[in-house]
This record gives sequence, C-alpha cells and structure tokens, in this order.
Amino acid sequence: MDSFVVQFWDKILASLRWLSPLELICIVFPKLRTHGWIDVWVFLNLIFSIVALFLASYTHLHILHISCVVYAAIRVLEIVVYQAKIVLFDPYRLPRSTSDYAVRSYRRIVVLALHNYLETILWFAGIYSVFRISFGERAQILSSAVGALYYSIVTMATLGYGEITPTNDWGRIIVIAHLVIAVFMSLIILARFIGFLPTPRTLDETER
Repeated sequence: MDSFVVQFWDKILASLRWLSPLELICIVFPKLRTHGWIDVWVFLNLIFSIVALFLASYTHLHILHISCVVYAAIRVLEIVVYQAKIVLFDPYRLPRSTSDYAVRSYRRIVVLALHNYLETILWFAGIYSVFRISFGERAQILSSAVGALYYSIVTMATLGYGEITPTNDWGRIIVIAHLVIAVFMSLIILARFIGFLPTPRTLDETER
C-alpha cells in the first residue's frame, strides 16, 4: 500500500496534467493520443522554443514577451509533470501480477528526455532574456539569444561562473526554479541511461 506522501503527490500531478496543452488537445481530439503524436508534439515545441528565444531577444512587443513567458512556464511544468509521472507513478499503477505496462522503445524514451532537457534550456533562455533587467549591470549579455542561451546552459549545468547574478526577487525566483528543475531533469536522464544499459553476464557464481 502506498504511503500518504506518495498518494499526495500522485494526486497533485494528476491535477496538474489539466494545465497541459497536450492533455487538452488529446481531450478534444482523442485519436491524437498516440506515441507518434507525442513525438510530433515534443519536436514542434522544441522548434517553438527556439523561435520564442529569438522573439524574446530581438523584439520589443510587451504582449509577445508576456505570451512567451506564460507558455514557457506552462510547457516546462508540462515537461516536469510528464517526466515525474512516467518515472515515479505510471509503471506502478497496474497490479504487480500483470505485465501489461510496456514502453514503446527504450531509445525513444531517452531521446525524448534529451529533447525535453534541451527544450527546458531554451525556454529558460527566453525567460532570462525577457527579465534581463532583473540581472544587474551585466544584463546586456542576456539581450542576445546567444547570451541568454549561454546563461541558461551555465545555470542548467549548475556551473555558476558568477558573471551574471540576479539583483531582485524576480530574478532569484527564476534562478531557483531553474536550478530545481535542472537537478530533477539531470537525475531523470541519468536514471534513464543507467536503467536502460544492459546488465553484463557475471562469471562470479555468487552473483548469478
């Protein structure tokens, strides 16, 4: 029987899925609930995140910046909820006596996770570009797509060079959210790589 904390987070994640654009699309168009459509969705959002980064960096339309930030927040939340569900909850929903749970492909899961990781970097790069005023005197670095992408990668990798630092609470909140998601995504991808590596045969009789 699951513990209270497991049931609590399972319900939270189940509720958050209603904020997912993919979930809403699949409700309206049930036939799109396929592996192929999910692949297309991930790929299209990766392209969109690149476009949004350039729009955030090189346009000055306030409404466009707000739209990019709002969709970036929704999409990153969708990625985190999706990864948490398929790793921590979905495989355990079926009774242990059944063996119906299966993945489409191990390589597909790893590739999709890497897409999600790269997409998260790009979305946060766009957010940093929009909120560059919250990062002090050297914030002009974030005014270019390359500079914003550089800072997002440095933060995602938790390197912390110290070239750019937040100067107000908005900036600090963005960096905190990014760091928490960065650690989570890194652990997820590492776990997937390790989990899908074949176990070599041992010659030690005690280990067989």
